[in-house]
Amino acid sequence: MSGVIDALAAHPSCDVLRKSELDDWLARNPRGLLFFIGDRPEGLDVTVVVRELATSYQGRLRVGLVDQRDEAALMTRFGVVVMPAVVYMRDGQPAELVARMRDWPVFSQAADRLLDDAAPAALSGGNA
Repeated sequence: MSGVIDALAAHPSCDVLRKSELDDWLARNPRGLLFFIGDRPEGLDVTVVVRELATSYQGRLRVGLVDQRDEAALMTRFGVVVMPAVVYMRDGQPAELVARMRDWPVFSQAADRLLDDAAPAALSGGNA
């Protein structure tokens, strides 16, 4: 791992997840982010953003850093077509997906919607 990824993995609101641990993690975290880094250079940029989300929403939002060895096996399940991708999870289901590097408000507004109990649970496209 790189230093940026290590810093995210060490964050108190982050868990590194293997495929076998994912369902249990989702059951324990009704609101969370699944982060698929991928192997593109911009994955490191999104890692910095995800770490900032973990800090900004600490105590309200957990980050599940998908182990890179399991990313390909989990992409279809969560609607990930291109990486890096952040999947905003509500009650075990994808609520929104932000793919590739975007401006901060795209990520933070998606987190705000996720934490708003009135928001619908359907996957919204358009950010891929």
